[in-house]
Amino acid sequence: MTKLCFAVLILLFLPAVGCKRAPDPAAPSPLVFVQKKFDKSVPGCGDKQKREEACVTFRVSWVEASSAASDEVKTKINAAILAALQPKEAPRGFEAEAAEVAEDYARFHKEFDDSAITYFIRRSADILLSNATMLCLEITEEEFRGGAHPEARRTYLTLNPATGADVFLKDLVRDGSMQKLTDLAEKRFRLEREVPEGKKLSESGFTFPDDKFALSKTWGVSQHGLVFHYNAYEIAPYAVGPTTIMLPWKDIRDLIRKEAGILPKGS
Repeated sequence: MTKLCFAVLILLFLPAVGCKRAPDPAAPSPLVFVQKKFDKSVPGCGDKQKREEACVTFRVSWVEASSAASDEVKTKINAAILAALQPKEAPRGFEAEAAEVAEDYARFHKEFDDSAITYFIRRSADILLSNATMLCLEITEEEFRGGAHPEARRTYLTLNPATGADVFLKDLVRDGSMQKLTDLAEKRFRLEREVPEGKKLSESGFTFPDDKFALSKTWGVSQHGLVFHYNAYEIAPYAVGPTTIMLPWKDIRDLIRKEAGILPKGS
């Protein structure tokens, strides 16, 4: 009887071990966020009676995790967000970077005291998707520190909300499915940019290596599907502008790992 009971227990235990249930994206996120802002300006450019705008404006808005699965995870996520909002070469901290920008402008204005140029830096980190399986933030930047035009850039930060670890595209796409995903993305890209199938991308002004379409390294996860963004200058001259494409879940669900837990129910 003892051996029989033991065998039954083993049989009951095996399904629990062998059938790991995929996380549910409909479940609530363990993260709670608050909005944060940093705003620094240097008033008075040139003749203050004629020009009231600031010489330099440095503005950043972002979300900060106020609650997470643990204090360690919260610290890790917040550090990743702040790191994504500053160039690697900039001094750490918005206060220090804003001071450096102001000093740079002061040197410029000393040399060109009659210049009408003002500097501005605007950055934001906004939630694109936050649930039990994924945290994706959209990072936008716009900057002008002289030159022909402002510079704009978009990136994404994709993290596991339970651990704070980075999520990579290969973690979401099934083995052997990356080429199929690339092919679908190219079709969407050509549709977005009105490039007929069969026509070389270079003939429409795009500069992919070897004239072969490639997925952008700038990608994110939204409620509706995977997002790929090509910033200005990345694959085309500035005049062509950036390109964003969306691959809906319904079109790529067979390419996504079920265990990733990011596919909405019914997609």
